[in-house]
Amino acid sequence: MSEVAKRRADIEAEGTQVAFVHMDTVETARRFFAKYGLEDVHQISDPRGDLYRSFGLKRGTFGQLFSPEAFVRGFQATFSGHGFGMGRGDKLQMPGVFLISKGKVMQAFVHRLASDRPDYVTLAKCDSGACEIPDR
Repeated sequence: MSEVAKRRADIEAEGTQVAFVHMDTVETARRFFAKYGLEDVHQISDPRGDLYRSFGLKRGTFGQLFSPEAFVRGFQATFSGHGFGMGRGDKLQMPGVFLISKGKVMQAFVHRLASDRPDYVTLAKCDSGACEIPDR
């Protein structure tokens, strides 16, 4: 979340609007996003995970959620003051990032591990559907 907040101006400079789908209540999510200065972005509450499934996002396996990389990323986030994310929803749900234009998915980054972080600015630049989105 902090990476999106830091890079938001660069993402939006590409003509891309930031939006989040989450499984929490609207009010809880609003408070969570406000901590990162993202309270004004589009937020869609999907407590049943219908949108996650429609985009092909699956529930994570033990290895995807508790990999060594996930533990390192979790410790880094905790010691940077970020904590463990929002409180409700399916804790096993794997995330994804999608660039949508005119109702069509132009680019997708489906997390292999819970700790994956795509390059959001590169993703925002890829409206032709022809570029690779590296994990960082």
